[in-house]
Amino acid sequence: MEFDNTEYFGSYEHSNIEQIIEYMKKMNQQLEPIYDFGKPFMKSGPTENYIDYLLDRRLNQKPLSAEQSFEYIAPLFRNVPNWNNPGTMINVIPPVNLVAMTTSFFSTLYSSNFAQDTYAGSLINAELEVSKYVSDLLDWNWKESYGTFTFGGKGTNLYAAKVALTKANPKTVADGIGKNEYFMVTSQNAHPCHYEVCGWIGIGKNGCVEVPCNDDGKMNIEKAEQIIRAGIESGKTFIGFNLNGGSTNELYVDPVKEVYLLNQRIVQEYSLNYTPHIHVDAVLSWIYLFFNEYDSLKNPLNIDEVTWGKISSLNKEVKELKYADSIGLDFHKTGFSPYVSSMFITKNRADFYAINDTPKLSLEDLEYGNYNPYQTTLELTRSSLGPVAALSSLKSLGVEGFQKIISDMFAATEHFRAELSKQDDMSIINTDAVWLATFFVLKPEKYRGLDLDQMVKLPSAEIDEIRNYNIDYAKFIREKAERGESSFIYTSSRSYKIPGTQISLGALKAYPMSPFLTVNTSKKIISDVINSVEEYKSKLTNNFSNLNYISDEMVYREHK
Repeated sequence: MEFDNTEYFGSYEHSNIEQIIEYMKKMNQQLEPIYDFGKPFMKSGPTENYIDYLLDRRLNQKPLSAEQSFEYIAPLFRNVPNWNNPGTMINVIPPVNLVAMTTSFFSTLYSSNFAQDTYAGSLINAELEVSKYVSDLLDWNWKESYGTFTFGGKGTNLYAAKVALTKANPKTVADGIGKNEYFMVTSQNAHPCHYEVCGWIGIGKNGCVEVPCNDDGKMNIEKAEQIIRAGIESGKTFIGFNLNGGSTNELYVDPVKEVYLLNQRIVQEYSLNYTPHIHVDAVLSWIYLFFNEYDSLKNPLNIDEVTWGKISSLNKEVKELKYADSIGLDFHKTGFSPYVSSMFITKNRADFYAINDTPKLSLEDLEYGNYNPYQTTLELTRSSLGPVAALSSLKSLGVEGFQKIISDMFAATEHFRAELSKQDDMSIINTDAVWLATFFVLKPEKYRGLDLDQMVKLPSAEIDEIRNYNIDYAKFIREKAERGESSFIYTSSRSYKIPGTQISLGALKAYPMSPFLTVNTSKKIISDVINSVEEYKSKLTNNFSNLNYISDEMVYREHK
């Protein structure tokens, strides 16, 4: 058969950019019927079970043309979320910085592999440069730190657990571990993957011991000390902490300095010949380091007093990250970079090199041709996308760009909460929260006069009624959004407990992450939200007087 390589690979004598641009235009034409700008999702189409979709799929024998391929793939973009839309408030996923997207596209176009510098060229400097900038923000010595990009947030925590185990007993690299021999501690409000990675390194999920939190959501240091002492005195080896550096819902940050001081006491009093590792899972909160040197007196960005109070509070907490031995960062969350852009960085590069038998190389020792990260990293093959995208986002936005985006989003969130709190059929749960997520409860008509404290004291049947009312409303607005009939979407959290209680009311969670969310754009969203509530109540009155609430359908999976 005739086969034209150039249709699929271009020419080895040209950059092929013009051909790619032409292909992008053609793909865009295929996507135009699906686009629904200003809405939370691209347009939906016929839905089917995954098995039904797969049943009649066959791999073609003959090649498809480029245009035929675009035509085939384009329908798969139906219902893809539009993260640029300020009303898309369903998770910590921001829109992509187009500068970062462009540069990372070129790095993937040339298939740059960060296994070795000879496979990556000078692009490998991007990872080293981002490591330097992050170290500077953390007040670490950038010549002694070491950063590597990995496959996601679970990857950053996996590195941390592996480093902690190796520091406690370097022989485990070759000899493995015994049953119930090691343990580390994590915070009650930390990410569930902290337990999973302990299973991955072999100490078992039970080797990750949960420490209760105080009323402020942060690790109880006294309880942590009791747990650690009990573990050591029972004959186990304590390998370290995996701290909460910003929970998804409330952005609780554990007290890193207090943990550091506790760790020092443990080392001294038990005469440990190693120092247990302190890792902070700061994938969300690290961006508040950008406010380290913001001049609040001159206030060049005109940040309002309430917003600055919350931002400065978070900045004070994340400044304590300097007391950690390592942290994790997700540039694809709060760094406006494409997936996947997760970074693990250690204060002491010797800790990183110790996880295998690779000799430690200082920065002064590195030169083109001898830098081979695959010898130390978990992955042998690593994409250049994360480091290049992260560097591009950092450089293009700069410190002030991040400050502006973050402060605008905070101000818009404050406005959003304030306006919703005026509605007598809504109760805002976290009015004074320092983070962006807003939790609130929609009240059925007969509970309209009750406040939150009164609702949680109702009998279980009434609580279930309120809970199901909110779950069904979330389903109602999700379906509207999927049909392109709504400018916003948020979700109902089945697991979220009203603070200070074990009561779940199916709280609604609005999680804004778009830089286009401002006070002005939030006004339309608020109006649409209020109208949607009236439409929902009208629907219940007209069509669902005997509504059988759906309470077992997962709207969206969420973490603690």
